[in-house]
Amino acid sequence: MKKRPTLSRLSRLKELMKREKVESLLVTRREDVRYLTGFTGSSGSLLVSNGKPCLITDFRYQLQSRKESAGVSVLIQKKDFFAALQEAAYDRGIKTIWFDESSLTVEMIKKLKKIGLRAREHRDLPRQLRLHKDRTEIAHIRTAISRAEESFRELKRFIKPEATERELGIKLEYIMREKGSRKAAFDTIVASAGNGAMPHASVTNRRIRRGDLVTIDFGAEAHGYFCDITRTLCVGRPTERQMEIHHIVLAAQDEAMKNARSGVECKTVDKVAREVIRRSGHGKHFGHGTGHGVGLMVHEGPTLSPLSRDIIEANMVFTVEPGIYIPGWGGVRIEDMLLATDSGVKLLTTLPRELDILKSL
Repeated sequence: MKKRPTLSRLSRLKELMKREKVESLLVTRREDVRYLTGFTGSSGSLLVSNGKPCLITDFRYQLQSRKESAGVSVLIQKKDFFAALQEAAYDRGIKTIWFDESSLTVEMIKKLKKIGLRAREHRDLPRQLRLHKDRTEIAHIRTAISRAEESFRELKRFIKPEATERELGIKLEYIMREKGSRKAAFDTIVASAGNGAMPHASVTNRRIRRGDLVTIDFGAEAHGYFCDITRTLCVGRPTERQMEIHHIVLAAQDEAMKNARSGVECKTVDKVAREVIRRSGHGKHFGHGTGHGVGLMVHEGPTLSPLSRDIIEANMVFTVEPGIYIPGWGGVRIEDMLLATDSGVKLLTTLPRELDILKSL
């Protein structure tokens, strides 16, 4: 029988805990629990220490948790989570529990103290594991990309004057679900004309007009994994300025991709993209990071930004998405997904990156 990936992940987490001198770790983030156990329920925490890890969940998931989870024991809470955690800790002789420092709250510390446990914070250990995707994860991400791109190609015939941003967003999400996506990776962005100046614009009832630039940011899902893609199209003949701005963004993305390889600091990749846009005179029109990791979460490590401390390493999957956003005019963003390898990077997305001009209107 083929070994389940989660068993290897739990082993690697235990090795990492040993190196970091973390004796017992409570994993509470839903995506981390899924990554380590395979459990897909909405309520569950994982206590990892010596011996078999313990998945704590509630009555709703008593059958599902045992069916999906590998390499763990399952404890169904009878009263509440903290009573169940107290039981699991007592059985394992645990007095101190380590947490991801970003999830530890004052309320949590008080409740743990009340049941006789001490809380200690630590940097996010599951995040370190999830930075590097295994074969199964990469296959799921590729499937999500395929579903999203096929859906986008089908959507293009509906992008025409008088269609609204909202209609197009709903249509794209519907097509992605028809292709097998359980849900959209996030609320689809369709930003036309001046709305394109907002990087994370919400869809509106604005009707597309001839000559508009339309930025569409979308993503599909496969087996819990996501993708994140953005394209900017022109509905009809583009103006010289529209072509110029798109060309600058594409050049910035090209430069970032050339520099994105194993061993390079993520902030360096961000810097080279930002420099291309700055030299064009649009430095103040690019205010977000150049990219981010994608996996069980749409935004996860590594982070490609000026403040990032991450370094690109083999088997990391991340976006490269520079943009220019001009208030009162509009914007352009191009976003693709890359896989880092020992010898460079592979472009996972396949949609053409040049300005897509919709002529048959």
